[in-house]
Amino acid sequence: MLNANWVTPFKKIIVLKRKLVETEDLGYLSPIFRGERGQRFAKRMLHILAVDKVNDLYERSAEFTGADFAESIMNDLGVNYCIYNPERLVQLPDGAFITVSNHAYGGIDGVMLVDLMAHIRSDYKLMANQVLSMVKALEENFISVIPKVGDIVQKPSANINGVRETLLHLKKGHPVGFFPSGAVSMLRFHNFKVRDREWQESVLKLIKSAKLPIVPIRFFDRNSNFFYFLQLIDWRVRTLRLPYELFNKKDKRTRIGIGNIISVEEQLKFSDVKLFGTFLYKTIYKMQPTGTGIFRSDFSFTKERGNIIEI
Repeated sequence: MLNANWVTPFKKIIVLKRKLVETEDLGYLSPIFRGERGQRFAKRMLHILAVDKVNDLYERSAEFTGADFAESIMNDLGVNYCIYNPERLVQLPDGAFITVSNHAYGGIDGVMLVDLMAHIRSDYKLMANQVLSMVKALEENFISVIPKVGDIVQKPSANINGVRETLLHLKKGHPVGFFPSGAVSMLRFHNFKVRDREWQESVLKLIKSAKLPIVPIRFFDRNSNFFYFLQLIDWRVRTLRLPYELFNKKDKRTRIGIGNIISVEEQLKFSDVKLFGTFLYKTIYKMQPTGTGIFRSDFSFTKERGNIIEI
């Protein structure tokens, strides 16, 4: 994800109506985008980075919020993801639980999670980085945090509010989802597999301390080859490509797997946080799209608190 210092100014300026990012917003990031000439340059940059396409996408669904917004985005993008082992969603606890997922796409996977989980449980919230949290139409389903980036040392207070909100949400009996990596998956050149970076210990500690059932959810697919090529240049350059990656999922294999619920008893076998994290990480990546998956368009579920799912 983006450097925390890079994205923080957005927190002050995003008051969204019909667009996600305005040219004026870029002026808060750098003086080169200020003034009449700077605003023209900002407009060109939004076009080059496909942010103008994201704005148009956002505007077409701006009348919706929460799960309805996520559903509208999926329909607009033509993303008809396939769900494997959907029957396991019937087993979701009535109270609080946790979902853990790999961060395969770095953006749209968050929208997909809200589309799936918040239609089943409208009180579902996802811990999201500040960039994803810019999508104010999903604010009711996001808890904003700043993920650790590289060797940058975060202030101890950087995510206190996010952690407090997460713990309170769980304590009140509501579910919360996590991308423990806090960053989009990378291509590992030694085996040419796309995998998350090492999961953040702070997130794993939070998940372990909650002592709640965990639902593993895996995104089986990946971004474009060009996206991973850009990481050879710099992760910041690769990040600039993310808006384009929203629009190349149509008519592509986009698959989600639902794992077996991990009980609290099973979690207690791991006294060490790192071993616990390794167990969760391997659980995600051992999942395979076996059996007959069900496409989102054929998947019928209630929007009520009860977890009644018709397949």
